Amino acid sequence: MNSTLDYKPAGFFRRMVALFYDLILIIALCVGLTLLVTYALNTEVESPLMYLAFLALSVGFYCYFWKKNSGQTLGMQVWKVRLAQENNSDISLMRMIYRCLLGLVFSLLFGLNYLPMLFRKDKKTLNDILSKTFLIKV
Repeated sequence: MNSTLDYKPAGFFRRMVALFYDLILIIALCVGLTLLVTYALNTEVESPLMYLAFLALSVGFYCYFWKKNSGQTLGMQVWKVRLAQENNSDISLMRMIYRCLLGLVFSLLFGLNYLPMLFRKDKKTLNDILSKTFLIKV
């Protein structure tokens, strides 16, 4: 992609609704994982390892769908959003993980991740800018 916008960037509302759809699925997966571990160990599980497993499950969810589904999770498919890379090449697994972790950190910092969208024509967030990826309307 060149410097002029030759794609339509995904706006805030479209991103948030796709994220909400994906979060419903991720929460269901986390509940399933908790039930599985609780049943297997026959005890309640309150451990930092479970939180780490939830994080790995969430990052794995996004990376799996982005890699296997042409840059779209299930929520992104419904709302017609796709992940792309600036040079229009395939996105590496490490870049996907980096994007996920940046998005999590910046979103936890009072939604700081979405602040640049207000001032940029290309509607990029902080994790878009730093990971050299972006979300487009399909």
